[in-house]
Amino acid sequence: MSKLSHQPLGAQLLSADLTPHGPLFYNSPIVNSGYAPARGGVPVLFPQFAESGPLRKHGFVRDMPWTLREHRQDTVAETICYTLEISDQDIASWPHAASLQLTAEVQPGRLTIELSIRNAGKSAFAFTGGLHPYFRVQDLGQMRISGLQGLKVQDRYQPQLAVDEAQALMLGAEPFERLYDGCPDLTLWTGEKNLTLSASGFDQWMVWNPGEAGGRQLADLPDADWQRFVCIEPVRVTRPVQLVPGETFAGTLTIL
Repeated sequence: MSKLSHQPLGAQLLSADLTPHGPLFYNSPIVNSGYAPARGGVPVLFPQFAESGPLRKHGFVRDMPWTLREHRQDTVAETICYTLEISDQDIASWPHAASLQLTAEVQPGRLTIELSIRNAGKSAFAFTGGLHPYFRVQDLGQMRISGLQGLKVQDRYQPQLAVDEAQALMLGAEPFERLYDGCPDLTLWTGEKNLTLSASGFDQWMVWNPGEAGGRQLADLPDADWQRFVCIEPVRVTRPVQLVPGETFAGTLTIL
């Protein structure tokens, strides 16, 4: 029985069933009309995070069809591997060549997602981005994230805040978007279980939830479902990755 659900558009991992935790990610029951990423799962953000540059929000690869290169499954593990080749002629606003690969492997007690990006062209480029997982929670008001205390922050809604001093992060009905300058291991209490999140290659965590009012503005999200997820994203934002021709970046997210 498959533990992973995914789609070629954006190489988006839609769901992962992790023993003994069960389903890890939220997926909206409202299906986007047209060719658009799903609301949930694990979108890939490249070559721009959010509005931190001149390109469209979160870049363009989540809107592109990737190629499924491998799907292996046995009694213990399941692995998928998607690739995407971008030439320097494909995107007028981003005239570079890149080779991307997304690999996800689930085995008992562990899910690992790796995003690798190789400069396949003749000129250097810089990028921001990362992974955008929607972690499923029983009730956002009961959710807790531990491990962020003491990190410097950039908060969209509290620009005066410099450091997070709380022992555990708790969210409510207000919108929340905070970039943490560091990538230590985290513990997520979903209301039902503890998950341990760790990352390599990425050097910051972004935590996001649209809140009650923001959730109502998202056409592909049921009005009450802002309470069903929290996005904890391993990213590179403040310090963009610089790649010379032939150089490769690899970033991983591991969930235990």
